[in-house]
Amino acid sequence: MPGLLLRFPIHLVAALGAGPFGVRRMLLLLVTAPLLLAVQLVHAFALLLDEIWFPGYRSTPVEAPLFVVGMPRSGTSQLQEILADDPRFTSTLLWQLILAPAICQRRLIARLGAVDRALASPLDRAFRGVQEMLFRFMEDVHPVRLDEPEEDYFLLFPIFACFLLVVPFPRSRRVWALARIDDWPEAERRALARAYRRMVQRHLHEAEPRERLLSKNPSFTPFVRTLLEEFPDARVIGCVRDPRQVVPSLLSSLEEGARPFGWSPEEPRYRDGLVDMLADFGDRLLALERDLPASRYHMLLLRDVRSDLLAHVTEVYHRFGWTPDPRFLEALEQRASQARTHTSRHRYALADYGLDVKTVETRFQDVMTRFGFDDQETVPARLEGDAAGPPAPDGDVR
Repeated sequence: MPGLLLRFPIHLVAALGAGPFGVRRMLLLLVTAPLLLAVQLVHAFALLLDEIWFPGYRSTPVEAPLFVVGMPRSGTSQLQEILADDPRFTSTLLWQLILAPAICQRRLIARLGAVDRALASPLDRAFRGVQEMLFRFMEDVHPVRLDEPEEDYFLLFPIFACFLLVVPFPRSRRVWALARIDDWPEAERRALARAYRRMVQRHLHEAEPRERLLSKNPSFTPFVRTLLEEFPDARVIGCVRDPRQVVPSLLSSLEEGARPFGWSPEEPRYRDGLVDMLADFGDRLLALERDLPASRYHMLLLRDVRSDLLAHVTEVYHRFGWTPDPRFLEALEQRASQARTHTSRHRYALADYGLDVKTVETRFQDVMTRFGFDDQETVPARLEGDAAGPPAPDGDVR
């Protein structure tokens, strides 16, 4: 882990040279890159302090974790929210991921929080105000809250191994290689898996006893086989959605983030790379289904979650040999009606990105056939939340 931490400045410098070289992007990176480096150096120092002050965290067991992977924009976030109601699970919260990946940082923030509450919570109110201002632009695409579960690939940010870095560094080979981790040389992928284990152990060290990790990361789809080597008792859920909806939804969701960095998902070089990545994710999900027993891996369609949440989630538990907690079943009943009536203001169309339905159907033929998407009617020209797209319950999701 210390060696991996030292690579962050090297990867950052290399990525800075991975254009596009617009003036706006350069000015933005002149501000954000030093800030990003400074934050990660603080995190790296805190992580090293953990090794001195809390070395016992390394003995924290990571028992039967659950990994939710799949195509981006296929309901993984919604499923994480649903499963997080089960008291057996713990997930990383966004504030923990970006502000306190280390044990010493979390304990410091906990103490500051206690002081703040004693003073009528002025810092908490200011914190929530800043949160609303920073994440307002994400509301239609992926609502974000600092005190809610989020993708724990942020734990790999200090070692420059988080695929979100594709937004500021769209031409970085290092970043794009993260979309094929299972294809890396064994030594490299196992080193990354061990680094991830250490970060997870820190989280579980501070969690309630007997809690299991619930990890949701679509970008871990090409990392699953390595994770199963690192965590042999893990379970995996692969989320799937009609590719004709996934492709424009993902491209559209990147628009706001990409624009300040001088690129657009409409550009063929980026669009085609993202479409190829999605197609590869689909192929990997199908390969996992062929290679793993039902007691370890289950594929879940967004349309099924929407149509009968209770039945399909309890089926997953049955396959994995788990008994649902009564409190969880009650929460499932409440969420079932929400899932059926979910709407979204996110709007997108394949034509916006120079794509057509036939091209996507051909590129994703195996997934289309496996789940019967090619037997459904053609997707309307523009998808508008739950109002369009086969099947009707799908809508747009995170």
